[in-house]
Amino acid sequence: MADERFLAQLWATIESRKADAAAEGSYTRELLDEPSRIRRKIIEEAYEVNEAHQALVAGADTKDHLAHEAADLLYHLMVLISSADVTPSEVYTVLEHRHQGPRR
Repeated sequence: MADERFLAQLWATIESRKADAAAEGSYTRELLDEPSRIRRKIIEEAYEVNEAHQALVAGADTKDHLAHEAADLLYHLMVLISSADVTPSEVYTVLEHRHQGPRR
């Protein structure tokens, strides 16, 4: 069964595509070459996650479908942050600080 360590492997793959401008045929490379396309994909995938969640809550869809849509969103978000030279570690640091903030 996959776990969060796979995210590090996925990040390494995204970064390798970013470093290799000649990675022809790579979907990741195509996205990195066209930042506006990444942003459009994020909007599209977030919408699909929302739709899948609404359908699941209504009993008209499956957890599996929601997981697939969430995976698409995570992948595209990782490509987006890579394109801006933001690392997952930087994102984790923000989340950690928020988690450690004042409790209400």
